[in-house]
Amino acid sequence: MSTKTKLFNPRLIDRLSKNKNFARIFGLSLAITLWTALAVVFPANQMPFPHETLTRSWELIISGQAVYDTGITIWRTFLGFIGAMIFGSLLGIIMGTSRYGEKLLTPHVVIGLSVPAVAWAAAAMLAFGFSILTPVVATILTTFPYITLNVWKGVEDIDFSLLKMSEAFEISYKKRISQVIIPSITPQLFTASRLGLAISWKIVTIAEMFSGNTGVGYRLISAYDNFRFEEAWAWAVMFMIIILAIEYGIMKPLERRVYNYRNDADYDILY
Repeated sequence: MSTKTKLFNPRLIDRLSKNKNFARIFGLSLAITLWTALAVVFPANQMPFPHETLTRSWELIISGQAVYDTGITIWRTFLGFIGAMIFGSLLGIIMGTSRYGEKLLTPHVVIGLSVPAVAWAAAAMLAFGFSILTPVVATILTTFPYITLNVWKGVEDIDFSLLKMSEAFEISYKKRISQVIIPSITPQLFTASRLGLAISWKIVTIAEMFSGNTGVGYRLISAYDNFRFEEAWAWAVMFMIIILAIEYGIMKPLERRVYNYRNDADYDILY
């Protein structure tokens, strides 16, 4: 067998392409390679190399500054995200189960989707100043329309006979939501939570740039204003690592657990 055949074995390539860990490692390696290529092209003070950025990130972590400011940003993001999930899910359920609610709330959702995040951040700063409410309120106002839209369409896809049957058995509206609607829209809730979390991170960072004196957004804009581009990239990289850690450390395991629960429930019903 020739060397060429060994290197380009179709079965090996197919096996590797189906391996999730290989795909993740390959994707990460591709991103680092592209980053290195851009660092070669751009001036050193504007685009540092990956190893330089990681070194600066580690220095910020050791100093304690990264832990403090990142913790503040995570807390603000968590509050805004939870508020947006509760508010958006509630509106989505109302719009999906009530024609009157759909007609009443659709204009508000459309307007919310069209308003730029920067506008909400600026408006929140004018209303609440430099308090913690500024990033939290800006996050809720920016994020809830996307969550509402996902939940609304998920509720519309529920088998109408299930809702009519629950009404016929005089099941309370609260139980209909907890035992019929929410289990049926679990995929849409996970989609909405991922989208909402991604948007929340961005809005909190933008709001911190406008009105904060702490947090990742404030540190980013401060480093940029003082031409410390390597430090700005270091904060951005830490931000990315945290998002990936939440996705693969919390969201993925939670999703698997919920779907296993649904599969077990379906099995019990059938047998």
